[in-house]
Amino acid sequence: MPHNRSIVANLAIALLATGLAGIGFQAKAAPHCGAHGGTLTIPFAPDPADLTPGKNAEYAPSLIFDEIYDTLLRRAPDGKFEPDLATSWEYSPDHKTLTLHLRQGVMFHHGREFEAKDVVYTFDRLRDPEFKSPWISQFKSIEKVEAVDKYTVKFALKEPFAPLLSLLATPWYTAIVPYDFTPAHNLNKQASGTGPFMLVEYVPDDHVTLKANPHYWEKGYPCLDGVRFNIVTDPQAQISAFRQGSADMVALEDPKFIPILKRVPDSSMVPPAGPVNESGLAMNTVEGPTADIRVRRALSMGMDREAIIKTVLFGYGQLGTKIPCGEAPYGWCEGKDPPLPYYKYDPEAAKKLLAEAGYAKGLALTMQVSLPLDVQTAEILAEQWKKIGVNLSIQRIADFNTQLDNYIHVKDQTSIVTLVWQPDPHSDVYQIYYSTSGINLGKFKDKDLDALLDAGKVETDIDKRVQIYKKIQTLVADKAYMLYPFTKPYNWLFEKDYVKDYKAVPSGSYAALRYTWLDKKK
Repeated sequence: MPHNRSIVANLAIALLATGLAGIGFQAKAAPHCGAHGGTLTIPFAPDPADLTPGKNAEYAPSLIFDEIYDTLLRRAPDGKFEPDLATSWEYSPDHKTLTLHLRQGVMFHHGREFEAKDVVYTFDRLRDPEFKSPWISQFKSIEKVEAVDKYTVKFALKEPFAPLLSLLATPWYTAIVPYDFTPAHNLNKQASGTGPFMLVEYVPDDHVTLKANPHYWEKGYPCLDGVRFNIVTDPQAQISAFRQGSADMVALEDPKFIPILKRVPDSSMVPPAGPVNESGLAMNTVEGPTADIRVRRALSMGMDREAIIKTVLFGYGQLGTKIPCGEAPYGWCEGKDPPLPYYKYDPEAAKKLLAEAGYAKGLALTMQVSLPLDVQTAEILAEQWKKIGVNLSIQRIADFNTQLDNYIHVKDQTSIVTLVWQPDPHSDVYQIYYSTSGINLGKFKDKDLDALLDAGKVETDIDKRVQIYKKIQTLVADKAYMLYPFTKPYNWLFEKDYVKDYKAVPSGSYAALRYTWLDKKK
């Protein structure tokens, strides 16, 4: 992939994520608003379905959270952590207590000042089994969150927890919600955060409209009067809106549209921040043919990943695992790290394994897919696996939310899901690999893997931690718990030339819209 982030930037992320650099510092100066006013329109897909922070395992709602809510920390465009609602923080010597000092004078959209009680409420809510957050397993290491005073909050940990700073900067996990907005509030209609934009209305399958927060704590921002996300699921319709001028930005996940968008006058592509998406093929390891490790290994060897990257991504991708190469030093990198077991395309060896498993005469599998790239990947896999005697039936699901829910709660055979990367390996892999996780996609239970995952989250020595996550990636490849056809940027975003100071961030979010402005002279 041509847009990897630098080793230096990623090392800084790794140090921060481990807690070795967890101190307060000043954020970089924001860009100056060249002008105020105007509404930015973005075609958006899929429908976010639920705007309740911490409630949805699908990624789309978090793109809206970025505008309405703040987190305690935030990620800069280069991936480093910066202060957000917390201005400084420090760990205790044993790394079991994190104290954060909160920004004063910050107002929620409904008019009350932000305080430590809101942080306590947010994390108690996320850790409450009754709330049923799919991310609840991420917070097992937190013993207690308490308000020391109105502007100081303390996280007491059961053990050193290296990924904590990463979680505190991740909106779809830890967007700060007000304590006086109880579960009875419908956050699709009454959302109240401290972010740069306020929710005006959400009309499912049509649009989400936001307006500028006049009391936003970053004085002078946002530059825009508002943002409108039009729910448009057809990529061709998104491109048409961008070409005709009814959309100011367009972000598409399929690189086949890049040549088309490059021909739109008075527009340009925003450089991607790095590889943040993985195509993950989840298999039912509990029952059925894919419960047999020989079948899973055969499917891995029967997958020509290079051909998929060339055909589906037009070469804009790379081999990888759930922890992409760009996440130095944790990610597996082709040519740098030892080859992963069963990654090499070898259809003859795959046939032998299937025969050993009792499928010498062939095997029938079904696969659920929804997103366009996943559909294309499945179609190519069907052709490739036919060569090893596997007949793959593809079941298209109308939307990704339904597909993901089906796979998490129903015992399907296989499913391709688009997975989103985080700058800490724990956040990458824990929730989809740990045996008791709410979204263990492979439904597997592996004591050795659980032990490595537990070790990775408490190890604060970066060299030792790197080795743990290298072992995790090798183990998952060896057991073929999940298969990864490719990694890629979250999307490829194009903007009109009058859109200024928008920068992509590693998570693929629209967090930089608070600094974006429109040059009305153009």
